[in-house]
Order: sequence, then C-alpha cells, then structure tokens
Amino acid sequence: MPPPLDITLNALAVVGAALALPRLYRLLDFLWLYFLRPDSVKRYLHGRAPYAIVTGATDGIGKVTAAELLARGFNVVLHGRNEAKMQQVVRELRAQGKGKGEAGERDIRYFIADAAKAGHDFAKLVEPFGDLHVTVVVHNVGGSDLCSPRIDGHSEDYILGVVNKNSFFSLFLTRALLPQLRRAAQSGPVQVFFVGSLAGDIAPVRLPIYAASKGFLESLARGLDNDEQFLGADDRPTGVRFGYLSVSAVHSDNHDAPMPPSLTTPTSARFARALVDAVGCGRRRVAPYWVHAVLSWLVELGPESVADAASAQEMRGLIARAEKGR
Repeated sequence: MPPPLDITLNALAVVGAALALPRLYRLLDFLWLYFLRPDSVKRYLHGRAPYAIVTGATDGIGKVTAAELLARGFNVVLHGRNEAKMQQVVRELRAQGKGKGEAGERDIRYFIADAAKAGHDFAKLVEPFGDLHVTVVVHNVGGSDLCSPRIDGHSEDYILGVVNKNSFFSLFLTRALLPQLRRAAQSGPVQVFFVGSLAGDIAPVRLPIYAASKGFLESLARGLDNDEQFLGADDRPTGVRFGYLSVSAVHSDNHDAPMPPSLTTPTSARFARALVDAVGCGRRRVAPYWVHAVLSWLVELGPESVADAASAQEMRGLIARAEKGR
C-alpha cells in the first residue's frame, strides 16, 4: 500500500492536470483559429454570382469590409442612410479597382435606410435584391454617441434610436432576408455576422443602452443559429449559420473620439481583413482580431470591479475628447 504522502501527491497531480487541460485546449484552439486555420471564406464564393450584404457601409469598419469582400471575389449590396455619401463610396470602390476581377467588373448595389428610425418596410427594402445569391451578411450598422448625460438625461426618442440602430434594424432585416438566404444555402454555406462590442460584456458607464443592445445581438445570433440547425425540414440544418463578433477598439476617422492605431487598436482596414477571415470559422461568438480575443479573455479572468473601474476611466477620457471636438 503506497504511503499517504504519495496518494496525496498523485491526487494533486490529477487535479492539476484536470484544471490545466481546459486552459491547454483553449490555447491550442486560439493558435488554430488565428494562426493555423486554412482560409474558409472561399467556400462562400459559390453560385454563379455570390453577393455579400454589408450594413453601415459608408464609413469606418463597414466601408472597408465592403472593399475587402470585393477584393476577395464577392459582389456587394451596401446599406447606408445618406444617398450622396453612398454614391461617393461606390465611386471610390470602383476607382480603387476593388470591384474588378478576372470575370470583369463586379456588381455594387446599395439601399438607403436610417437604421435609427422605426417603421421601415423591410420586405420592400430587400425586394430589389430578391433574385441575388447572397452568401454573406455583415450587420455592421450601430454605434452610440459619447456624451455626458445618464439615461434619464436622454429623451425616449434618442433611446429608441440607439436600440433601433444597434438591435432592431438588424433583427428585422435578417427576418426579411432569411427565405433568400436559405435558398442560397442549398448550393453552399451561408454566413450571417452581427458586429458586436466588448461593451456588451463590460457595460461601460454612459453606454448602458448600447451595451444592452449588443448583448441582445449575441443572444439573437445564438438563437437564430439554433433555429437554423435544429427542428427544420426533416430535422436537417438549413445551411445558414449565425455568429456574433466581439469587437474592441478599432481606429476609425468617423469616430467621435478616434483612437490612434496600435497593436490593441487596429486600423479599420486591418480589422476588416480579420473580419472577412472569420467567415466560416464555425464559431457562434468570435473576436475577429486576435488581440481583441486576448483582451476579452483578460476581462473574463479579472474581477468585475477592476473592469468597471478601468472602463470608467477610459470613458471619462473618451467623452472629454468627443465633447471637445464637437
């Protein structure tokens, strides 16, 4: 019979291994996802003329994501709220040669709708594109002002506008697109992404409505993905997959308080490449940019009080810069 000390040491070794295995798996999974995984976006270039839809495409992440998708071989349908601005974006994309490929000039279409407003006829919005083979959708539209007032300092119309822009517009546009997406999925995979925010995890000061709206999108992505995976016709998946993108700071000139590019704050173009690379990764929640994934992991490790205090300090500076620039 082994001595009691040996039994204790063996038990501790087993417990240590059991605790270390999940962390080891997470590390290996991280390396695979961001550095070793083969390109998967090409699988979405199926059909005679594959299209990608990008909302909020006249500025920042949306604009450069549209350019990246064009460069990867997709035709695109862009969404914005300003007709003149959208036409300028289309001209820029064509001038940059982003819409040209071996088969000639790719198609660039658009539709106009103010995502902050309610009452859109979404079936009518998507009707002009009903015959298109849409294989990728990026719900990028969203955002919130950086300002001092707490929730009771804003009007109901302002709050509803934040919720509409960050949640309901994407919800109802998805509802209108789903039959079309399922048809496209008969010839290959279809990916729908909701662009979220780390704010949905830490709920920074002065952004409770924005943060809650992003939390809604994460639950929506999981629920819709389950809907398309289970209890369908003959209990077979439809082929339409949904995912939520966890996004931290990204440098964008149209931001209220632009942050300088750095390792933790990639340029919009760098982030767009990571976003498109994430298409087909098979995750229902993913941080497209690897540094953001590390930041999200660090937030999980620490106590809420530390994250709250750090985000409050960061928000204080951002709000001051935004109000100074107005």
